[in-house]
Amino acid sequence: MDPDRLREERERGMTIDLGFAWLRLAGGDEIGIVDVPGHQDFIRNMLAGVGPVDAVLLVVALDEGVMPQTREHLAILRVLGVDRGVVALTKRDLVDDEWASLARADVAAALRGTPLGAAPMIEVSATAKTGLTELVAALESVLGTAPPRRDLGRPRLAIDRAFTLTGFGTVVTGTLVDGGFGVGDEIEILPAGQHARVRGIQTHKHALDSASPGSRVALNLSGVEKEELARGMVVVRPGTLAPVSVLSARVEVLASAADALTHDESVKVHAGTAEVMARVSLLEAPTIVPGGSGWAQLRLAEPLAVAVGDRFVIRRPSPPETLGGGAVADISGERMRRRREAVAVLERRSAPTAASRLLAALDVPRTPAEAGTRSGLDAGERDAAARELIESERAVQLADALIARESFEALATRVERTLAATHRRSPLRAGAPREEIRSSLDLAPKRFNALVERLTAEGRLAERGSALALIDHIPTLTAPQESAWSRARAALAREPLQPPSPSTLESDYGLDRELVAALAERGDLVRIGTEAVFLPEAVARFADAVVGELIATGTITVARARDLTGSSRKHVLPLLGFLDDRGLTRRSGDDRILVVPPEQARERVATLTGRKKVAQ
Repeated sequence: MDPDRLREERERGMTIDLGFAWLRLAGGDEIGIVDVPGHQDFIRNMLAGVGPVDAVLLVVALDEGVMPQTREHLAILRVLGVDRGVVALTKRDLVDDEWASLARADVAAALRGTPLGAAPMIEVSATAKTGLTELVAALESVLGTAPPRRDLGRPRLAIDRAFTLTGFGTVVTGTLVDGGFGVGDEIEILPAGQHARVRGIQTHKHALDSASPGSRVALNLSGVEKEELARGMVVVRPGTLAPVSVLSARVEVLASAADALTHDESVKVHAGTAEVMARVSLLEAPTIVPGGSGWAQLRLAEPLAVAVGDRFVIRRPSPPETLGGGAVADISGERMRRRREAVAVLERRSAPTAASRLLAALDVPRTPAEAGTRSGLDAGERDAAARELIESERAVQLADALIARESFEALATRVERTLAATHRRSPLRAGAPREEIRSSLDLAPKRFNALVERLTAEGRLAERGSALALIDHIPTLTAPQESAWSRARAALAREPLQPPSPSTLESDYGLDRELVAALAERGDLVRIGTEAVFLPEAVARFADAVVGELIATGTITVARARDLTGSSRKHVLPLLGFLDDRGLTRRSGDDRILVVPPEQARERVATLTGRKKVAQ
């Protein structure tokens, strides 16, 4: 197959843009081939096609030998982690044996120290048809050593070509990674966010119902126009990947680079089939010298759809030069300053073991799926790492999420400090409102409940109704407060169902609102709304009288409740509302009716205020 698609390519006899072909191996497997330009003027096109390959077929003409762009291609392959391949020494028919031997030695010297240092070199002639069988056999052997493509259930297809096909509509092509697409799947196109549907799938011109990771794929899309698409966009399942404007990585600068990479320098970033400008923020030193490496953040001029572990290349725009690259370590978007802590975080996120990488993503509670995505782990690696972390107690489970033990302790310390501050500020209160603590931590309710449950089981805090408190906190009244309460209680007892107002209790007896709240929390008072305070015995007596009347007559009016209890309309209204709120009664027109059976009503009255039912 001739992968050159453009008229100009055929006229000039050179590859300018990406070309595509495939061949069937002796064992029956088909392999896809991405033909990339060799000329140094088209390095950007070469970079758009070389990223996701399993192996490289490096072509060197024996009559020309190693060219400058050959060395640049080798450097790019090393940066991208392509570590297996075959070398085709072409045009064997144009040189004699001595020249071929010299050229072969030149190629071997250029490959020395690169991942292709031990790659087989096959001499071929396209016109004489020699060496081609050996070349295909060598490709089959090398590809047999490639690891299987990972299926993360998160398919991505970086678009290298978009066009319209008569009778079909919009078609995009690319190499599928991290998962598979099926006909009928809804897809999203990043970074723009267009939504479409897979109308058809082809691999090597064969129609398929679904395509697996590693396939060269053509997707026929409905719901999107060709004019909306471009090389560099990425096809994903909706919601599985988000474009980022900042990525962090350990950047390696090639030894062949003309100058050091400097802080805040503008570079071109090539990732997948995309190319964007970026500013480099170095985190360890003001420069990275040729042959060196260092942690950096790349602040992208346009969002990129990348994942942790994706490799990228950086180039200097003027004069054009490949500087180096690396692998994406973090896509959280957190801006990191040049400090040791930032580097330590990135070191952990790129640790050699799956468990360590997953742990680094658990600085806050995250589901295993979320943490696995941030760590670049597939489902099997992620689940095994999560089990290891839980069993070794390096991570803690909070409902549907995991959190690193260190981060869990930080959360627990925040809770304890907040409670301690509340106890100092309001020593009479039983504790801090549960929801107030949850909001301060910004935790989902189920995760917060799991945190409280664990801290309670560990004896680090206590639940007191709707409040949380430290274990050793006991609301205690001072001697003057107990004295004020004794005087106020006597006043409340004189006319239990026509008690003084809260403002009177404060002005005449020194019972301020905080003290009233503390007394209510320990059960000495019943607060109804903001303007009514009763002794528990008074509330129980009122409830007993009302329930007795309802059992006898079926209904009760406000006036009847007032006369029956010797109270006043001002106090009867909140008391009846209190019974409504507790599920004993319900308003029906101007009357109240009982909403529970009589025996159940008397049982509720007996425990309504936490006291024994008083006799009529």
